[in-house]
Amino acid sequence: MYFESFEALLNMSGHGVYVWSSLAVTLAAMLWLVIAPLFKQRALLQEVNRDIQRQQDRERAAKTASLSDSHEESN
Repeated sequence: MYFESFEALLNMSGHGVYVWSSLAVTLAAMLWLVIAPLFKQRALLQEVNRDIQRQQDRERAAKTASLSDSHEESN
């Protein structure tokens, strides 16, 4: 093994702070590159679902209005 103990691994002859902080920043950036698009995709899918629901509501309202107009004309 390269290091005599776990403490020596963490310390790395005084360079451990720089090594481990750069590793943490790199892992955080990589994690963000995976997670951010997932959140954006979820938001986009919710927006599309809302648009579809609005369109269906409009079509339903137009159909109801058309049926009530035709019913009034026949009376």
